[in-house]
Amino acid sequence: MSYRYLGNKTRLTEWIVGEISRVLPAGSSIADPMCGTASVSMALARAGYSVTAADALTFPVVHARTRLLAKQAPAFKALGGYGDALEWMSSAAPVKGYFFKEFGEAGQPANGRTPRLYFSADNAAHIDGIRKGILELAGAGQIDEVEHSVLLHHLILATNKVANISGTYGYFRRTLSGPALRPLTFDPLEFESTPGDHTVMHGPVEDLASTLKTDAVYLDPPYTKRQYAGNYHVLETLAREDEPVAAGDGGLRPWMEQASDFCYRRSAGQAFRETLKRLSAKHVFISYSEDGQVQEDELFSILSDFGTVTLHEQPHVRYRSNDRVKDGSVLERLYHVEAF
Repeated sequence: MSYRYLGNKTRLTEWIVGEISRVLPAGSSIADPMCGTASVSMALARAGYSVTAADALTFPVVHARTRLLAKQAPAFKALGGYGDALEWMSSAAPVKGYFFKEFGEAGQPANGRTPRLYFSADNAAHIDGIRKGILELAGAGQIDEVEHSVLLHHLILATNKVANISGTYGYFRRTLSGPALRPLTFDPLEFESTPGDHTVMHGPVEDLASTLKTDAVYLDPPYTKRQYAGNYHVLETLAREDEPVAAGDGGLRPWMEQASDFCYRRSAGQAFRETLKRLSAKHVFISYSEDGQVQEDELFSILSDFGTVTLHEQPHVRYRSNDRVKDGSVLERLYHVEAF
């Protein structure tokens, strides 16, 4: 699954799962409650673990439900099968709705600003048409939860490919780029029948931590001040299937309720403490970068209050976009806390 995402661990999954497997035998259960695009969740599932994936945001839950729970192509009886479902998305009638108005080149944002160039007019109307169709199918009970997620997963991936952005949805480009002028495309997924009994949940890690009854937990918290809820507001709106007030020049949805304490220097350390207090797993693995809000010595001190800490390190190329992200490599750290 190709996806530019802050902190994406796709290129690190082999190393992460390799280190986890030295401690946790295949067949064990492990939670990934800050799963993002679910790349680590899928790598753990492929390695033979039963995975519980979750996230505070909605669109990662859509990805996780599709990747973990759809072990084969869904039936899509209402649409004639999986292949026909993709064709239905491709041929959905355009609608000049919310995305056309708020995020399209020919739109008229409600706050009176000039059009936001997130999408071409054709793509914005196509997105609205698909959104309308999915809502109708779900409202009529013609698709189940997994089928619903698969359709939204496809819509998010297709939308992301044509978005007129530099890397995240914090803002749009001044003119429409070549990729933004291409039509939406819906490529078939390769569904994987991974072993294990998987579960997908929705909610912030601080709320879910005490409910996790797994042998181990893998945490991948944000480590910079860049809030995911703001940087991926368009994808969150697709997943939530709502029409929030699009505020300011960038059209951000209200996102402060989903702000993560891990993103702020003043609260990140306490967020680690509160989360670890609520976990009951014997093993906790934590991905964290040297660029993180919590410095290595402070984090090591915090983790040491909860168990024996082992640190593994791996050089990694930084995430790059065109908006103020440093070039070069960064040292990725994987902490293992074995509870007292």
